[in-house]
Amino acid sequence: MKAGVHIMLSLIGIAPHPAIIIPEIGRNELDKVSDTVSGMRKLSMLFKEESPDLLIVITPHGSVFREGPSILVGKKLNGNFGQFGFPSIQVDFETDRELLELVEQETADGSLKPVFLESNSFLDHGAMVPLYYLNEAGLKVPGLHITFGFNPPRDLYRFGQALRRAIEKRGLKTAVLASGDLSHRLIHGAPAGFNPRGAEYDRLLIDLLGSGKVEEIIDLDPRLIEEAGECGYRSFVIALGTIDGEKFETDILSYEGPFGV
Repeated sequence: MKAGVHIMLSLIGIAPHPAIIIPEIGRNELDKVSDTVSGMRKLSMLFKEESPDLLIVITPHGSVFREGPSILVGKKLNGNFGQFGFPSIQVDFETDRELLELVEQETADGSLKPVFLESNSFLDHGAMVPLYYLNEAGLKVPGLHITFGFNPPRDLYRFGQALRRAIEKRGLKTAVLASGDLSHRLIHGAPAGFNPRGAEYDRLLIDLLGSGKVEEIIDLDPRLIEEAGECGYRSFVIALGTIDGEKFETDILSYEGPFGV
């Protein structure tokens, strides 16, 4: 999604994060996710062409709290794909301390305050998969690693608005990447089991994103979201909050669910 050029936030993207789309991991299975791999490379090149100074990554697989979104504060964050049998594939990410302090200031008086994690410096695969592709495209910039909280969508959207204010005060060109898969229940044998509402959720969310219907996304039926077995909706809502009030264009680069996700 491309927002207005007069703000420091230039681009937000939505990316899936199955480890199988990493070529060294997917190997013979990579052909089954070729649309996704192609889409990730296209998205990464779009980010590269924007030449952002900072990157905010929003993931569902870091430390999740009910108090609010969590933010890793370590200067140097790193991770590897050891849990998938490939510890040699490593990714690192640097925290921008000034942006971190501005986010703390902008959320100090809000109803939803982030949890700042000083003891954790490990990247989760929700962040590492898109970062892998961004690095492959030649984009490696500092920023923030954020994990959404289990909070009402409207509160998460307001948190996204606070992020936007911090970005503006930081004064550097910033891109936002929201990591998240859609339904995990698309077919029989899917990781979370089959539910016909999974495909319904996917179709609806893709349509709403494509048409820019932000309010309808925020107000999605909670039961539909739950029955779909998704893991990215809250990431997307925060990202949309960062472009609150802006006109934007949406380009759907790829969508597929060969393994039920």
